Amino acid sequence: MRGNFIPCNTWNSTRVNNTEVLLPSLSPKEYSLVKSENKNLDFSYEKFSFSNELTETLKAFTNLSLDFVSTKENSLNKVVSLELNEENNQLVDIIKIKAEENSTLNLALDYFSKEDVKGFRHTIIEVEAEENSNVKIFISQRFSLDILSIQSVYYKVKKNANVEFIQVDLGSKENYLSYIGELVEKEANVSINSIYFGKNNQKLDFNYVANQIGRATNYDLSIKGALADRAQKTCRATIDFKRGSSTSKGSEQEYVTLLSDDIRNVAVPILLCTEDDVEGLHAASAGKIDEDILFYIMSRGFSETEAKRLILESKFAETIDLIDNEEIRKRVYTTLSKKLSEV
Repeated sequence: MRGNFIPCNTWNSTRVNNTEVLLPSLSPKEYSLVKSENKNLDFSYEKFSFSNELTETLKAFTNLSLDFVSTKENSLNKVVSLELNEENNQLVDIIKIKAEENSTLNLALDYFSKEDVKGFRHTIIEVEAEENSNVKIFISQRFSLDILSIQSVYYKVKKNANVEFIQVDLGSKENYLSYIGELVEKEANVSINSIYFGKNNQKLDFNYVANQIGRATNYDLSIKGALADRAQKTCRATIDFKRGSSTSKGSEQEYVTLLSDDIRNVAVPILLCTEDDVEGLHAASAGKIDEDILFYIMSRGFSETEAKRLILESKFAETIDLIDNEEIRKRVYTTLSKKLSEV
């Protein structure tokens, strides 16, 4: 099945217009580690997921539904740990998040497994941020390299609302990630800070699409990653300034460190515009670790592996330190250090 479609196709020969995923053999299976919680939220944006065809196919396998709501009177601050293990090795979850007017919502979703677990995860996360709301969502994926992971995020942001995503991807043999959103009203603000690390034969496939519709909206996407061994990564990042979005600003930037000559790294930054008086910025860069910096750190008594780990951790720290929950932040640093120590 195909997914992660870009809004404006380029030459088919480049093989970046979409990607293909092969599903494992699945059967309906219970997920017993977390109970479903439904609050009768009446919106659905599944058509904006990684793949409509895939979403329809997997509806019969949905085994977890979670709804989160914040109100002006009752803010939400919650951490949800979602583990895959030998018994619960299949997770097909739908998470709906609604921040009502003038409310605050802070949610951490930590997906993880032990090293030897084999499994499958398909997640759809839908976010609505009403006027003057403040939303912060942290999502981590710390799976073994024997798990196929597909994650879709859709966000709809209204007047003067602020939505911040922190995305951490440190595992999965195949990792598909989709962020599609709409800044629909005046002065809506969205920021996405993402880090990733790929090694061995991992496949990472990302697609970010921001539709800036309202006047004076702001969108900022910052991605930092590192690739080692024979890992392959494709990152599509699109900003689309729709008619009516005058004085809006959009920025998309990706920086990747290459730790091997055998990796495959593809960046597809796209700017689309049908409006005057907007500011759009896109940048993508890839390069190896600076030899002078590496030599300097090693001259202080560190091994080459330790020096590389310190350099990469410093690049990722700015994003990881945005995580409010101290325990989750420690878990991410521990996972990252272990991954980097094996390079």
